[in-house]
Amino acid sequence: MKTLAKLSILLFFTTHCIIGYKDYPKIPPVPDLEKKIDANLVYALPTFPQLNLGGREALKNFFETKTPFKKTIEGLEVPKQGYLVNVKVTYRSPSTAAAVFLGISTILATLPPAWSKQDGYDLEYILYKNGNKVGTYQYHIYRDYYQWIGLALFAWYNFETASEKEVFERISIKFFEDAKEHF
Repeated sequence: MKTLAKLSILLFFTTHCIIGYKDYPKIPPVPDLEKKIDANLVYALPTFPQLNLGGREALKNFFETKTPFKKTIEGLEVPKQGYLVNVKVTYRSPSTAAAVFLGISTILATLPPAWSKQDGYDLEYILYKNGNKVGTYQYHIYRDYYQWIGLALFAWYNFETASEKEVFERISIKFFEDAKEHF
């Protein structure tokens, strides 16, 4: 019974929200990169700040299965031979006014509308090669968030936009494209 109640509450709140990521339209899944680099890749992922809608899982899955490296392991130590990618993720909060209205809307069962256009994530990929830092790559994800009971009729739109998992995966692919000169 508790599970049904929790599922009902989750369904109620998620059907009244529309989330979109600026500059990241929905596209078909990105294929794995060709496994052609024979060196070891160590990757370090952060514990995610604030609300995690799948970004950390997407990064972990990407580094474990989709990189161009034949062997990847999670760790923090910079290897003397091979590569380390240290990923840092910072949550960008909504404005104070947006956070207040989002809180009020949530408390009042989304009867009053609320939205945010400023929150998202800042990602930093720090690349080390053979024990030396060779580059820092920065990316920004901006998210639009709308919450209102009237949006329940348009909840299907969330299936037409990219998810947080898809966005983090695309950022990781962009990182490997940007850093290919070091591999």
